[in-house]
Amino acid sequence: MTWTRITDPETVAGLLPAWFGRRMVGLRGTFGLLLTTGDVLRLTSIAAAHQSSEGIVLLDVLLDDAGVPDGIDLAWQSKHFLGSPVQGASVATVNLAHIVTAVEFTVAEMAVSPDDKAVLFGDEIEEERADLEARTEAVGLSEA
Repeated sequence: MTWTRITDPETVAGLLPAWFGRRMVGLRGTFGLLLTTGDVLRLTSIAAAHQSSEGIVLLDVLLDDAGVPDGIDLAWQSKHFLGSPVQGASVATVNLAHIVTAVEFTVAEMAVSPDDKAVLFGDEIEEERADLEARTEAVGLSEA
């Protein structure tokens, strides 16, 4: 099996789900990765990716401090928050297949950038879908 190290932020982001890549690759923040074990890995950034010839993706991440983040919701407080094991040891590699979800531990108002494109929720998605359907012509096979 051969491995390719990818450091270009746009290429790394292309390997990941949209929000995950756009928010975490090459930028600094306060994030958590919920792992298949139920633990949360705290990190500040994704620095690079490694892709194998068999499609396995590993992520080089910069670890944050371990422990429960300030102000976290009660439902998350029972999780085990992994981070830097000792002061100064801030780099780790994570298998993308072991990540269940990614979360951001900052207040939403602080995370919004005027240059960010809007992420649609609820009714906005339905309105956009209806608009798209109105502009799309169905194409199908005719029976002979």
